Amino acid sequence: MARRFWLLMYMMRVPLMTLGALGLALPLAFQTTMFHGVADLEPSQISGAAFIAFLLVSETMTCAFLVLLYGEERADGWQPTAPAEQRVSIWSVGVLYVVAVTCYVVFLTSIRDRMLLADPSAPISGLQFMLLAAKGSLLGALVMLVIFLLVLRIAKPRDDRAVEVFALPAFLILRKIPWIDRGIRAVKKRPGNEEALGTSYASHRGPISSFLARLLGPGYGSAPANGQPATLRSGHRFAFILTAVFFCFYVFTGRSVFGELIQPGPWSHQLSAVLFYLLVLVMFWCCLLSGLTFFFDRFRLPALLMLALALYILALSNSSDHEFETVKRPNSTPLLKPDKTFDRIHDKVIVVAAAGGGIQSAAWTSRVLCSLRQQVPEFSEHVAAISGVSGGSVGAMFYLKCLEGQDMSGADGAGESSLEAIAWGLTHPDLGRVFLAWLLPSWFHADRGWALEKALLKNAQFRANDRLLTGENSRTNWPVILLNSTNAETGDPMVFTNSDFPSSPARNHELNGFHTRYAGRDVRLETATRMSAAFPYVSPVARPSQAGNGDHYADGGYFDNSGLFTLSEWLKEAAVQQPTRSAHPHPRILLLQIDAFPDADSSQQGKPQKWYYQLYAPILAMLNVRSEGQVVRDIVSGEDLQDLLNGKGYATAWAKVRYIPTTSEQPCPQQPPLSWHLTSLEKNCIKNAWSNLSGNAQKEVQAFLTQDENYFPANNCVDNRNDKKASIYVRRCAAK
Repeated sequence: MARRFWLLMYMMRVPLMTLGALGLALPLAFQTTMFHGVADLEPSQISGAAFIAFLLVSETMTCAFLVLLYGEERADGWQPTAPAEQRVSIWSVGVLYVVAVTCYVVFLTSIRDRMLLADPSAPISGLQFMLLAAKGSLLGALVMLVIFLLVLRIAKPRDDRAVEVFALPAFLILRKIPWIDRGIRAVKKRPGNEEALGTSYASHRGPISSFLARLLGPGYGSAPANGQPATLRSGHRFAFILTAVFFCFYVFTGRSVFGELIQPGPWSHQLSAVLFYLLVLVMFWCCLLSGLTFFFDRFRLPALLMLALALYILALSNSSDHEFETVKRPNSTPLLKPDKTFDRIHDKVIVVAAAGGGIQSAAWTSRVLCSLRQQVPEFSEHVAAISGVSGGSVGAMFYLKCLEGQDMSGADGAGESSLEAIAWGLTHPDLGRVFLAWLLPSWFHADRGWALEKALLKNAQFRANDRLLTGENSRTNWPVILLNSTNAETGDPMVFTNSDFPSSPARNHELNGFHTRYAGRDVRLETATRMSAAFPYVSPVARPSQAGNGDHYADGGYFDNSGLFTLSEWLKEAAVQQPTRSAHPHPRILLLQIDAFPDADSSQQGKPQKWYYQLYAPILAMLNVRSEGQVVRDIVSGEDLQDLLNGKGYATAWAKVRYIPTTSEQPCPQQPPLSWHLTSLEKNCIKNAWSNLSGNAQKEVQAFLTQDENYFPANNCVDNRNDKKASIYVRRCAAK
C-alpha cells in the first residue's frame, strides 16, 4: 500500500508541481519587481484569467487522474487489476479537488491583491471581482462539460461505471449520488447506444486503437487476451481531445495577436493580458511533461533529458537563431561628424546620458526630456546628442516622438506596457521555433524582440514613416542619438547612431559603430532601440540579418548602464577636432544625466545574517558590484570628463536628475519595476516625482541657456553635493 502511494505520488509530480506553481510560486512572483505587472489586469480581463486558470486546473486534474487510473499498470506492466471505479477512491479524488480548489482560490486572491496595490483607487469592488471570476470559472466548467460529452460520444461506453472513459474525477463522486446515477443510466439506455463495446474499458476495437495500444504498451491500452486485440484506454482519448482544444486555443490567440501587431494603430490589448500567455505557457509544459514522464517512467529514464535530446536534434534540422532586421542603406549621404554637430548648435550645447532600467527608465527619461522641451522652448534646439542604454534608449525614442508635436504624447506612450507583446512572442513564435518551426512559417522570422519593436511603435504612433538611422528625417529633425548595445561574443560595446561615429574602423577591444562594422546596411529606429534594450531573457540576443556571420548583440547595460561611456567618447572626438574647424571653438557644455532608480534603502543594509547567507552571498556580491560598480565608476568618469573638457577650454556643467519616489498620499515603491509594465500607481509616482523636480531642473537648464554671469565659477569647480535640500546634483566647472 505504501509503495503504491509513493509510486503514484512520484508519477503525479508534474501536475502536483503545476498546482504548486499556480497557488504558491505565481503569487510570490507577483510580489517581485520582475513579475509584479503580470497580475495588473483590467476589470474586463478578470474573467479571462479565471477561465484560463480553470482550464489549467482541469488539465492538472486530468493528468493526475490518469496516473491514478493507469500509473501502477504503467510502472509494473500488465497484471490483473481491479475495475476502474475500485482503483480510484473517493478519498484520493477528494484530496486532489481540495488541493486544486485551494490553489485556484489563492491564485485569484493574489490577483485581486495585486490589482489593489497597482491602483488603490480602482473602481472594482471585492464583490465585482468575485462575480467576474465566477463568470470565468463557469465558462471553464462549460468548456470541460462539452469536452466530457464529446468523449462520451466517441467512446460510447456500455458500462457507465467505467470512469476512465471520462477521465473526469468529479464523475466518480457524482455517480455515487443515486438520483444522478439513475438519470445517467436512463439516458444511456436510449436506442442507438447498443453498438457500444462490451468491455469495462469502453474502448473501440479498431486497427488504430489496437496498434497504439500495442505500440505504447502497459498503461495506455488493455492487454491482448482470449483472442481479443489490445484496445487503447479511453482516458487517453480524453487527454488527446483536451490537448487538441488547447492547441486550437493556442493557435487562435497566436494568430489574432500576430495579425494585430503587423497592423498600424494603437495596441487594443484584446486577448493580450500577460497573465494569459503565462498560464498558456504553464498549460503547455504541464501537458508535455506529464505525457513524457508517464511514458519514460516505465523505462526509468529522466524525461527532461530525453526532451533535451529531442530538442537538440530538432535544432540541428532547422535554423532557430534570432535576428534583427537590417535594410540596405538608401543613400551615400555622409553622416554628421561630432564636431559638425557643435558647429550647428554654436555656443551652448546640451548632451544627455539616459541610464537603463526597463520601462521605469523609459518613462522617466521621456518625462524629463519632453517636459523640459515644453517648459524651456529653446531646449530641443540645443540638445546635441542623447546617449541611451536599455530603457533609457526607449525613453530617447519617445522623446523623438515628442519632437513631432508640442504635447506630451511621447512621454505618456513610453509608460504604456509592452510586456503583453513580449509574452506573446515568448509563448508563440519563440516556442513555435523550438517545436513547430516548419508548421508556423508566418511566425518564423518573428520573435519576442520583433514583438517588442511592434509594441513600441504602437505606443509611440510616429507620424513620420522615415525612421531609418541614415534617413533624411534623422539627419534634419533628430539630435545625434547613441543607442548602446553589447557584443555578446567579445563583450565590446556597440553603438547604433545616426552620426559618423566612431570614425575609426571597427576593431576588437574598442567601441564599434553599426555603420562602420556593417557598411552599406542600416536599421530602423525601433530596431536599434530594442537591440539596446535587450533585457536578459526578456528580449533575445540577436544578430543582424543579411550580414553573413554577424555577431550577436545584447543589452547595452552589460557594458555600461549609464550611457556615459559612449557619450564621453563622442564628446572627446568632438572636442579634439572642433576647435580647429569652427568659428565657435569653445561652446559651453551641459551634461544632463538621467537616472530612473532611487538610492538603495539604507535601513535594510548591515543586518546580521544566518549561516545560509554564505550560500548566496558571493552571487549577491557579484550582482551588486555589477550595478553599484558602474554607479561609482560613472561618478569618477563624469568628473574626469569634465576635467578633460575644461582643460581644452570648455566650461562644463554636470546635472544629474534622479528619480526620487514621493512618500506623501500613496507611498511609491522604493524598488521600481524591471519589466516592461507600469501600474497606474507607478505612472502617477513618476509624474509626481517629476513635478517635485521639474522646477529646479527647468531653472538649471534655463540658467545654462541664458548664460547668467554667475552660472559658472571664476575658476575650478563647485557643486552642491553637501546641500541636503538640493533635489538634483549639479557640478559646474570653469574653462581652463
